[in-house]
Amino acid sequence: MSSMKLAMGFAALTLAGCGSPLKTDTDFDREASFTNLRTYDWVSDGEKRSAPNPQTERQIVSVVESELAAKGYQKDSDNPDFLVGFMVIVVDEVVEQTMVTDSVIGYVSMRSTSQAYSDGTMVLFMEDPGGSRVIWRGIAEKSFSRDESRDNVRKTIDEAVKKLLSDFPPK
Repeated sequence: MSSMKLAMGFAALTLAGCGSPLKTDTDFDREASFTNLRTYDWVSDGEKRSAPNPQTERQIVSVVESELAAKGYQKDSDNPDFLVGFMVIVVDEVVEQTMVTDSVIGYVSMRSTSQAYSDGTMVLFMEDPGGSRVIWRGIAEKSFSRDESRDNVRKTIDEAVKKLLSDFPPK
């Protein structure tokens, strides 16, 4: 497995050479009450807590727990007010571009290039304690070039989680 894919676990990007910005969006259940939420736990369903690799999963869990603690939430496995989960999807892409040039003397030349990148999407969500209803969700998307450093990918994951959780609880 390439170091890029390993580090990416969460999802992320810098669109092949053009450095796409991190895009985020959040939404919530308008009927849910967020005022009495004090404790959380992680979903137990492995499909609702998945990343491309264990390293990325640990990083996401660590950043989420840190951000929730800073907001005053406490982890409580026995009696949580809400459950936290996430899913990370990474799609590898190759873009090929061919350029044809024509000179005044009738000489035609052609040049082809290809750029490999990965599109990453992370969905972070909060469910009611029974796991039957999503009460809040955030989505972060970014593209990374395949040669993106693991450190840059980690920073993007941290930035994405912090940006998403800046909208939790919704006001």
